[in-house]
Amino acid sequence: MSRAFVDEDSEALLNRERLEHERKLRDWLAIQEKKLAFLESDPKAEAMDQELREQWLRETREDIERTRKMLEEFSLEGEERPQAWGHR
Repeated sequence: MSRAFVDEDSEALLNRERLEHERKLRDWLAIQEKKLAFLESDPKAEAMDQELREQWLRETREDIERTRKMLEEFSLEGEERPQAWGHR
């Protein structure tokens, strides 16, 4: 098999892996945002131990911020990647 085909195959595989990782991050972000909404406003959350609730709120907000930063970095990498590889 020619090297060009191998390079294209490996590039396609890396792209699929990148897209799959990005999808998982977006799914995780959606879950964490739902969790945050529950902890902030659901009557069941208000009934739970408030110390634990505050801890979970803090941890969930931190995780959301971290995940958003990761997604932002993914977007920036995606914009830079074609230029770095010498594509149009």
